[in-house]
Amino acid sequence: MTLRRRIAMSASVVALIGSTVAIAPTAAAHSSAPAMTASWNQTTSLGGPIRKCYAASCDAVVQTYSGEWLDWDHYATNGSGNRWYYVRYSFGSGIPHTVYGWIYCGNVTAPC
Repeated sequence: MTLRRRIAMSASVVALIGSTVAIAPTAAAHSSAPAMTASWNQTTSLGGPIRKCYAASCDAVVQTYSGEWLDWDHYATNGSGNRWYYVRYSFGSGIPHTVYGWIYCGNVTAPC
């Protein structure tokens, strides 16, 4: 392999790594993936959707109903000044399902 080809390949790899690093923080800000946590706090749903990000305009992942248990890890305040909790919600009979996402503080018994 010539020196010119090695330099071109190295530049491509550096550009690829740089673009991945630049994208990651933006994706994490509105992520619905599970976050690393030391402990979860329990709260009760008052009914409402769990969303993909912490804004009412984000797609709903699943609907919760009043009285169901949710676990929350942390919260965020969006640009409108609304508090949203990052939650873990397990449901289903037979084969249980667990989803992660954001729920508006007015839809849970945790402080708003």
